[in-house]
Amino acid sequence: MTVARKEDFQKKFRYHHGNLRESLLAAALDILATEGTANLSLRQLAKATGVSQAAPYTYFNDKDELLAAVAQTGFEQLRLQIFENVKTAATVQEKVERLMASYINFAIERRPLFQLMFGREVADLKKHPTLAATHGKFFGQISGYLKGRREGVEDAAFLTVTLWGLCQGLATLLAEGKLKTADVGSASVEDFVKRTVALFSAQLS
Repeated sequence: MTVARKEDFQKKFRYHHGNLRESLLAAALDILATEGTANLSLRQLAKATGVSQAAPYTYFNDKDELLAAVAQTGFEQLRLQIFENVKTAATVQEKVERLMASYINFAIERRPLFQLMFGREVADLKKHPTLAATHGKFFGQISGYLKGRREGVEDAAFLTVTLWGLCQGLATLLAEGKLKTADVGSASVEDFVKRTVALFSAQLS
């Protein structure tokens, strides 16, 4: 991190009074977005927020716990973003369209965070029970949007996993630039999603 950038961070995230944990996470999200996980550390967060080197350890025992907390924040933000976009949808198909568009746009716009959320650094949910709970809540919400389409726990679980796999695959390809919506004749993510969901409309009605 350059001296100028370090000064910008200190001005932006310097802790004054309130919730230090939130200040640390806000700084972590910003560092992650610009420099990735390799340059994200508790020491750097302390400098960015203007607190002692020991202060971040009050909330995070090590970098693994910090990354898990950042990933948890990402899942919460994505869940709320999906909720806001889906809450006025009238049909299951429209809900799925908006859900997929929100998911894919999040992956494109916040690629480093998205990669962390589903990456190896936080893959062992047994080590991070709070993240595991948020993870479960996120997928529970996705499953909830499919209610009314068909009864049956096994069927709902299968459809949720299938939908997630589709979202994850398309989001990853688009976020990494390996696929562009224009490549398949779509002008936007929303148009691409609408066409994709139409292929499965018989299963969603």
